[in-house]
Amino acid sequence: MFLKGILRLSLQDGKIKMGNLRSEQNRIIVSMKGISKSFLGVKVLDNVDFSLRKGEVIALLGANGAGKSTLMKILCGIYRADRGQIYLNGNPVKFTAPIDAFRAGISIVHQESSLIPTLTVMGAVFLGHECVRHAGILNSKSIFSEYRDLSEHLGLDASPKTKIRDLNPAQRKIAEIMKAVSRKSSILIMDEPTESLSKQETLRLFEIVNDLKQQGMSIVFITHFLDEVRSIADSATVIRDGRIVAEDLSPQVPIKNLVSLMLGREIVESRSYKKSQIGNVVLEVNNLGRKNEFTNVSFDAHAGEVIGIIGVVGSGKSELAKTLSGASTQHKGTIKINGKTTQLHTPHDALKHGIGMVPEDRKTQGLILNHSIISNITLSSLSTIARWGIIFSKIEKSKAEKVAFQLSIKYVNLKQKIKYLSGGNQQKCILARWILSSPQILILDEPTHGIDVATKDQIYHIIRDLAANGKSVLYFSDDPKEALTLSDRILVMQKGKIKRTFWELPSEDMLLKEMIEVNNEQ
Repeated sequence: MFLKGILRLSLQDGKIKMGNLRSEQNRIIVSMKGISKSFLGVKVLDNVDFSLRKGEVIALLGANGAGKSTLMKILCGIYRADRGQIYLNGNPVKFTAPIDAFRAGISIVHQESSLIPTLTVMGAVFLGHECVRHAGILNSKSIFSEYRDLSEHLGLDASPKTKIRDLNPAQRKIAEIMKAVSRKSSILIMDEPTESLSKQETLRLFEIVNDLKQQGMSIVFITHFLDEVRSIADSATVIRDGRIVAEDLSPQVPIKNLVSLMLGREIVESRSYKKSQIGNVVLEVNNLGRKNEFTNVSFDAHAGEVIGIIGVVGSGKSELAKTLSGASTQHKGTIKINGKTTQLHTPHDALKHGIGMVPEDRKTQGLILNHSIISNITLSSLSTIARWGIIFSKIEKSKAEKVAFQLSIKYVNLKQKIKYLSGGNQQKCILARWILSSPQILILDEPTHGIDVATKDQIYHIIRDLAANGKSVLYFSDDPKEALTLSDRILVMQKGKIKRTFWELPSEDMLLKEMIEVNNEQ
């Protein structure tokens, strides 16, 4: 039975109404009625109704591929619905392009930044709606004045001449919000805005969202971090398999209930992931260093072992992952694979020596988005499916179908472009690639970022299965709970050094303390 509202009742016209008590001033500003959308014959949204009130923050929740991002892309004009109607302030509207939604006061902060990296912050914020004088001449003084007011109000500590590419993730999010505010938007859609942000940066973002709400802006907040719902939302809506299954939920609903709604089943509170037998040393890292990133890093990795390498942003862990995978070149130290000293100048070098990599940014570093699912999966296994430069399509299809089934990858056709898959299914395609090519050592850099709880669970099992089959897995993460769930051993990085090695797994509190507590000897 669908859940509509929770423990909140009001009487109106002699009828019992469920939902949050709202005053008349918080009127419905957006209403989406009967929205349906299909891609390649597969229905992604099925007769969806969704509404948003003035000055309200709604958390839109759902598993990867549930349809939440598609619904919001229809609202902001990126996609067109196959069926249904959008109403803005009670009036029917039709958006044929994002510019139509912009002009109507709807902006979106995408999961990946949409700002042009080579522009200055000020140029990116005001792109397309610059202040002009007569004859189309830019009014630089007016633009700078508005930029200064916005940056002070939203707390962006960056020069207007700073390039977008030089901003950190938190600053880029604030710059996107500045762009929306500068356009006088009344509706803001935020798609996974806290992904890759630190706890402090997330709290600052919440302050900005609350401030915008107080000014009357309506906000749709899409997140996989369910604990954020209590901190930021007035209510929550859950979408599953293209349908709304719960709406107007109190933000105080227990997280386990939200997860059950997202998955359509009860969840098991505690999972046990099978441990494997530890084998011989396959990787030896000795005094490895890269200028200004990390120094004197030494450890061994065994076959059948999952090593958690954890640290906060800036600890050097991601830079270490890139160096071990050949994406960055070491400046000093040695890497030995199966006892032989190895030079890894490129990812191809790493692959030749049996090292595979799942990068932190799957869209720009892990996938060829405009290529098919099948070509992305078999990318590292061409030697097994091709001869004399000719790919045997039947063999390729057979291998890809087998591993896609094994990992429960949801797709319509293996020849469809991989960019149309959800984030979780894209990540499983990268893992499928390495299962096919079977490297001896697998490096995973934040492999569950932006992934829903159900897909995370699947990925955890995949990782432990890889270790059980004799693979050596280096798991880089900033999540102590995740590291404790998966790891046989944990290395804590801080300020570019390995601060501590846990051969026996500690408590989560102790691990977190080691991650954030500064070692004065460093």
